[in-house]
Amino acid sequence: MSPARVSELPPGVQKVPADADLDYVIKLLKRDGGVFVKGLVSEEDVDKAYGECKERLENDMEWDGTFFPKETQRAPGLIGLSPTYTMTQVMNPLYKAICDSFLTTRSWFWWGEERKESVSKPYIHSCTAMRIGPGGKAQPLHRDDYIGHNIHTEVEEWDDERDKNRETAAGLFVAGCKVTKENGGTAFIPGSHLWGNDRKTPPDPSLCVHAEMDKGDAFIMLASAFHGGGTNSTQDQKRMMFATFVTRGYLRQEENQFLAVPPEKARQYPREVLEYMGYSLSDPACGTVEQMDPIYSILPELKAEAKYKDF
Repeated sequence: MSPARVSELPPGVQKVPADADLDYVIKLLKRDGGVFVKGLVSEEDVDKAYGECKERLENDMEWDGTFFPKETQRAPGLIGLSPTYTMTQVMNPLYKAICDSFLTTRSWFWWGEERKESVSKPYIHSCTAMRIGPGGKAQPLHRDDYIGHNIHTEVEEWDDERDKNRETAAGLFVAGCKVTKENGGTAFIPGSHLWGNDRKTPPDPSLCVHAEMDKGDAFIMLASAFHGGGTNSTQDQKRMMFATFVTRGYLRQEENQFLAVPPEKARQYPREVLEYMGYSLSDPACGTVEQMDPIYSILPELKAEAKYKDF
């Protein structure tokens, strides 16, 4: 389907194939705030990722609060637990390209008489597997970008110039089983990424659609959109979901990847994964170690090539 036809589509979250045109998917996200992607990850890779984090899920402690129901089990620090998840979900080409589009930050500054451009690339925000059991109650509808203190002005529709820095994070939810409204599929309000923070009434649950997916399907969402985990009203189903978020490179991560993933685990990954975790500079100069690129701290064998450089 051509990107030019987005405006002709009915309102609501659309479904696209895993090989959908990138520009088309980006236009859908700008319009609706979320999009379903059929078969983004193979069922084999989903099952393998689940096997790699199952022990951590089953040994999770109960949440002391209301954000996660007591019937929910989590496996955070997922990069350290599951190489399969990391390579097929975190590093998924479509998701990474979407994050690059929405979350790359470009700015200009003067360096003496020279005018320079600074380009800060996005990096990993959080990586968690979640399983909600029967009886688990719905989460309150919320925006995940409150973590980055993101304040929104209400707009009627997306404008590429005005809104190029509107988003601070983007999420990827991959179904680890068949996900339905009944077993806790995520509730989502289409178009709520355009709402302002100064609304006087709370988000209305009646406006929600639910992320109903087959194993391996994905829901990609801008973090400014209102959503929440659904109620699991079944008697015997456990809803399994993998959740990944990426944020702007100059913002603090929700999940501290340097402590969440032991260095010995991190070193098993290719350099591109390490850099995406945060073992890289956010241009021009955020994240240095001894005033150099932090990649040398995790891969000291590269330090022979290290030099001090201008920002």
